[in-house]
Amino acid sequence: MPKSIQFGANALVYCTGDKADRIFLLQKGTIWLKYLDIETGEETSDVVEPGEFFGLKPVLGRFPREENALAKKAAVVLAFSLSEFELLLLSNDRIVMKMIKVFSGQLRRVHAHISSITKTQYVKPDYGLFEIGERYMKQGRHSQARYIFRRYLELYPGEENSEEAGDNLRTLGKSPGSDGPGNRPAGMAPPGESVIGDGVLQMDADFLAKFSRGFRPGEIIFSEFEPGNTFFLILSGDVKVVKNTGQYEKTLDVLRQPEIFGEMAILDKSPRTASAIAVNEVTLLEFTGENFEVLMRSHSQVSVKLLKVLAKRIHNAKRRAMILTLSDSHTKIADVFLMLDETMNASHDKTGDYSREFKIGVEDVAHWAGLNLVETKAVLDYYVTQRRISVYQNRMVVKNINDFSRLVASRRNYE
Repeated sequence: MPKSIQFGANALVYCTGDKADRIFLLQKGTIWLKYLDIETGEETSDVVEPGEFFGLKPVLGRFPREENALAKKAAVVLAFSLSEFELLLLSNDRIVMKMIKVFSGQLRRVHAHISSITKTQYVKPDYGLFEIGERYMKQGRHSQARYIFRRYLELYPGEENSEEAGDNLRTLGKSPGSDGPGNRPAGMAPPGESVIGDGVLQMDADFLAKFSRGFRPGEIIFSEFEPGNTFFLILSGDVKVVKNTGQYEKTLDVLRQPEIFGEMAILDKSPRTASAIAVNEVTLLEFTGENFEVLMRSHSQVSVKLLKVLAKRIHNAKRRAMILTLSDSHTKIADVFLMLDETMNASHDKTGDYSREFKIGVEDVAHWAGLNLVETKAVLDYYVTQRRISVYQNRMVVKNINDFSRLVASRRNYE
């Protein structure tokens, strides 16, 4: 059962950096939330009124507190553990839908801020999609190129590259070999009940038969620049999320059961910002914008999972924005390592009290720091000569993570 807690005037509920293990509902009084605004870099405060929740995202996304919570005057709050809060959400779809809309709005604002910092150049979706198809064709990835050119002709039949897309498709139709046949239609899910992850998410056979879809290794689930009108939940297999930058295809993430992906295009009706490709045999649940709210209301487990995904993505996007606002490339790269230390606990090894090993490459660091490869390599080489890091193929070792923590803290205070 949620626990009722009383706080006197000016009492501290929690601090920035605290472990987040409770979600709060204000019953009486006033709570101030004080935090650094990522756009201005200045301290900002929000007021929590009775009947409102606070402290949600760090608990849902499993990261430390990002703000100070202060009782402006005597307050009474209900404190929920994560499991208690999930039970509340499962019985109240109205709260879940409201939170999903709030979280998606917050994520859109953070992404817009990152775009303004990096001055991301707008690419017309038809032009971007055609370029990806040409790149796949040159690389001999014929079935993936076929997918792209088919989609181009479906979406943009009258655009300037449509004739060339048709010619390419006819050429590819005569090409030998294939890196994966077309995806299997809905209704291919195994019979019976599906239990995902820890057993919280359960769906019956009729539901699975209606929404399931299979993909073979190498198949494109959706492409960057396509309009987004579906999102997916992984039942089995691995999905690679990639982004095309220049002549390179960069892997952003590899997702597994029971991850949700592709949801942002549903929430903000925007073109896809990355591509999803099946790594191996993959079975997904596919949902459309039209049945999104119906799904969320009828299967609260999925909506709670989506809420957790959004909370984590908001945190990661805000953390990257903090890196990008630093003016010095050396400090940006130091802060990348701090971000990885905070968010990749399962992906790095602690080789000592302060030493950290990260399974990353130069391109990864460049992406997170918003720098080009030449500048990134120069900074990494500098840190190598200072014996602060060691760089190997596909991994880097930071000798003393606290060194970088002090460097970044001093730079933020200076700026």
